[in-house]
Amino acid sequence: MDDLLEELTADIDADATLSLTVSDLESVIDSDGTSAHEDQPHDEGAAQRYTDTPLTDDAVVPIDGWLDNDQLHTISDEIVTEHIDAILLLLIAVRDGACGKELLQDIRRLFGTDLSPGTVYPHLSGLADDGILEMQKLSKRKVYRLSDPDAALTRVDHAADQLLLFSFVLKTALTDCNANQSQSQSHWSETDE
Repeated sequence: MDDLLEELTADIDADATLSLTVSDLESVIDSDGTSAHEDQPHDEGAAQRYTDTPLTDDAVVPIDGWLDNDQLHTISDEIVTEHIDAILLLLIAVRDGACGKELLQDIRRLFGTDLSPGTVYPHLSGLADDGILEMQKLSKRKVYRLSDPDAALTRVDHAADQLLLFSFVLKTALTDCNANQSQSQSHWSETDE
């Protein structure tokens, strides 16, 4: 960064006074060296800002009491990761838009799962590529919103139906297995006598 500052000062007229610091420059230039305002649409006057906000229990009535819930924290990280698209779509719907950092925090609070940005961001990009999310680039972050809420929620509804059916089949099979095992044990107990 200091080298970049030196290059910039060399190009400035020697008679001009320079009151730029490295931290001033860092706030204007992203880590990849592009202007923080290049992502902004050119017809907007002021730089857009987005303020991170924590998800609250009262954001949506059905999740009241779900945040930081010990029972939800027993769901394995693998299951959360396997269904991350549906989780992300619902969280974005609840928030009416969110940045990746907020979504990572929400997942941690809901499921006790610490997913890496390398796990979540590719899914967000994929959902944006599929046209389900729209991504708005701001100066230091990307904000994701549902591009077609009906289609997104239909996708989540379909995934939930599949999970319910799968769970029902497993529970039914488990009940049958337990009943068969009880009968087997009863039969063996009777033959031993």
